[in-house]
Amino acid sequence: MVDRKKRAQDLIKYHSYASGAFGLIPVPGADVAAVSAAQLNLIHKLAKLYEVEFAQERTRAILSALLGGVMPGALSSSVLGSAVKAVPFIGTALGVAVMPALSLAATQALGRVFAQHFETGGTLLDLDVETMREHFRKEFEAAKANAEAADAPVEAPQMDGDAARKAG
Repeated sequence: MVDRKKRAQDLIKYHSYASGAFGLIPVPGADVAAVSAAQLNLIHKLAKLYEVEFAQERTRAILSALLGGVMPGALSSSVLGSAVKAVPFIGTALGVAVMPALSLAATQALGRVFAQHFETGGTLLDLDVETMREHFRKEFEAAKANAEAADAPVEAPQMDGDAARKAG
């Protein structure tokens, strides 16, 4: 049987990448709705994995409190990133540059916070948003740093002089 922690990591990874992909949706507002649905679905699947009762409205309230309390700048960037897509050509390019990374990082951080909470026996009813907010902020910053590192240019390996002469 697959370890629960490993299964949780797989769910988080899948939903994070899906959220990043949804950030590419060119229709303003549709991207935010799709990312929100992916995040809600992730929490639902994690709750099911950890045999925790899932309440959709309670989860939405928790997500809003965590996201709104920790990332007002990022949220305004993502909403702006979504809205700017309405500007033909350049707006779409700018929105696509912002939304995928923020969506991926936020979903990854949410998944890690909820998985840890459920792993330690927590439920949606006893989740203290104030306590979890700092943990979410740290996870979000780490996920953003990982996304930025993945975007960094990688220097291609160079052939030495002998290998280049033999190849040419």
